[in-house]
Amino acid sequence: MAEYKLLKGGVLLDGTGPVTKENMDVLIKGKYIEEIGPNGTVRYPKGTEVIDCTGHVIMPGLIDAHLHLFGRQVMSHVVHICEDPILHGMRAVLDAWRLIDAGYTTVRDCTSGNGIPLRNFIAEGEMVGPRILACGLALSQTGGHGELMHSVPVEFSNRGLTCRLADGVGEVRKAAREQLRAGADFIKIYTSGGVMSEYGSSQECQYSLEEIQACAEEAHNRGVRAAAHAQGRLGIINAAKGGIDSIEHGVYMDEEGLELILKHKCFLVPTISIFNVMKNKGAACGMPDYKIRKAEKLIEVQLKSFHRAYKAGVVCGLGSDFLSDSSMTPMGGNIVEVVDYVERAGLSVGETIVCATRNNAKILGIEDVTGTVEKGKYADILVVDQEMLTNIRVIADRTRIMKVYKEGEDIPRLNIDRFRRFDCHEIFQ
Repeated sequence: MAEYKLLKGGVLLDGTGPVTKENMDVLIKGKYIEEIGPNGTVRYPKGTEVIDCTGHVIMPGLIDAHLHLFGRQVMSHVVHICEDPILHGMRAVLDAWRLIDAGYTTVRDCTSGNGIPLRNFIAEGEMVGPRILACGLALSQTGGHGELMHSVPVEFSNRGLTCRLADGVGEVRKAAREQLRAGADFIKIYTSGGVMSEYGSSQECQYSLEEIQACAEEAHNRGVRAAAHAQGRLGIINAAKGGIDSIEHGVYMDEEGLELILKHKCFLVPTISIFNVMKNKGAACGMPDYKIRKAEKLIEVQLKSFHRAYKAGVVCGLGSDFLSDSSMTPMGGNIVEVVDYVERAGLSVGETIVCATRNNAKILGIEDVTGTVEKGKYADILVVDQEMLTNIRVIADRTRIMKVYKEGEDIPRLNIDRFRRFDCHEIFQ
């Protein structure tokens, strides 16, 4: 493998802003971006691999700031609880390859049980996959959203690897420390109800302010960040007051919540596609009617909250909340979130890519090394058909992605005929 690679003559969308630059060269040395400049101005040594990027966009690798590497095959939580966790991990290995094949060079696993070992396996260099930041198991109060099913014995919650139950300040501290001991990159806590849980609504407030503060303090004491599943109004307000760094979903955000997010400089990771996908695909996947009804109520509310926050200057990222089941929310199909930012939320292609790259890198705390195409950063780069700039759905067509580089490595493409059981475009139907 050549130490130097020159991406020659492409349109550069570097992620620092929505503006593109025509006819640019990007020189990669090993893992890093060595130089960037107009075509013909970047000097490179003999033996450099030259890739003609004419007619293509050179852009940062995508980041999904909120997904779940559950290794599911169906949406049934009962099936998930009863299956062997080793099977989940084996499926997650292929999901990781699907993600990087779709252009995701970094993802944040927001609870699954598979994130930390899968992260370590990829880091060993023996398998293909994106950079993973994982929380281990998210913290949930007893009877909270993290349990998902409340009509089964309580010990099933931990068996399902969806959460770690913790009640009271002391237990929350211990639970957070357990995740950090296991190698968590951040801590996640559920401060409101949600759509997928059996009982309760998104507006339900969960965890006291003191418990949330304890979670955030434990994370910050170890130099990592804290994220909160916060859909309901009070869940958002308490998360911001409690020192949480990123608000996940932020569905019912009112003026008080927005003011607190701005005051405390919280990030927001909206997940605007998942509720629509549940509405359109849930019934065919065996999802209970009550979950579909809850999801339908949040579709427009979520969009309005996202618009309010984005216009107010909140740093908004992009996360799909996909769950890795093959029928409804398959990995690779999470690209629908990028498409929806343009087609449903009304952002420009350039603004969307900034949310999915630079902003997400800031939210994950890795903006010094990735998220933009800049000199000195990791060469996490996509080379995509230039039509993407006028038709965002091009980025969802893996045949239109010419190259995926992670830390300068040209990632081998997934054998679509053998391993890929879905077409990304099916997710838009």
